Amino acid sequence: MNDALLSDLTEAAAGCRVLHAEGHADMTLGHLALRDPQGRGVWMKRSGIGLGEVAGPKDFILLGFDGEHLAGEGRIHKEWPIHTEVLRARPDINAVGHSHPFYATLFSAMDLELEAVTNEAAYLGPTVARFEETRGLIDTSALGSSLARALGDASVLLLRNHGVLFVGATIPQAVLMGVFLERACRSQMALLNTKQEYKATAKAELFAKKEQILDPNLVENFWSFYKRKADGIR
Repeated sequence: MNDALLSDLTEAAAGCRVLHAEGHADMTLGHLALRDPQGRGVWMKRSGIGLGEVAGPKDFILLGFDGEHLAGEGRIHKEWPIHTEVLRARPDINAVGHSHPFYATLFSAMDLELEAVTNEAAYLGPTVARFEETRGLIDTSALGSSLARALGDASVLLLRNHGVLFVGATIPQAVLMGVFLERACRSQMALLNTKQEYKATAKAELFAKKEQILDPNLVENFWSFYKRKADGIR
C-alpha cells in the first residue's frame, strides 16, 4: 500500500468505529468499503469483527469486482456484491456502507415516507430509496445490481426488513449519510409515537436547505467530532 491508500483506509477504519458508536453496531455484521484508487476493485472491512473493532488498514480486504480475493487477510462478508455492484454502477461515489441500525431497520418495515422533520433528514437530500426484491442477503452479483438500480442517484436506501445502504464520494460523506439516516428515522418515529400532527420541510425546499447548511466545512466539522466521540477523545 502507498501512503495515500493507507491514509484512506485509516479513515475507513475510523468510519467503521463511528458507525458502531452511532447506532449501527450489530455484533460482527455491517461493513464499509472503499473503491480501490488503482481500479482493481474494492477494499472492504473483513468479516469476523464488529464495526467497533476495526483498528486500521489491516482490517480491510481487497476484492476484485467479481469477488476474487486479491489482497489482505481474513474472511469476506457474504454481502460483498453490495459494494462491488454499487461502485460499478456509480462512478461518482467511492465509499459504500451497509448496516442494520435499530431505528432505520424498523422504519424499513413501515410503508411510510421518511420526511424531513429534522435537519438530519434534510441532509439526506430529496430521495430516500427503497429495496424490496428480497428480505434476505444481497449475496449475488444479480441482487447487488438490482440494489444499485434501486439506489439510483440517491445517497441512502432502506432495505425492507433488513437494514440500510449509504454512499458518498468520500468515507466521511458516506458515513455521515448513514449516521443521519438513523437519526432521521429515530426522530420521525418519536413524533409518530406522540400521535400528534406535525409538519416537515417541504420537498421543494430540501435541495436548497441541504446546500445551505451541509457545506464542506460543516462536513469536516461533523466528521472530526464523530471521530473524536467514537474513539473516546474529549
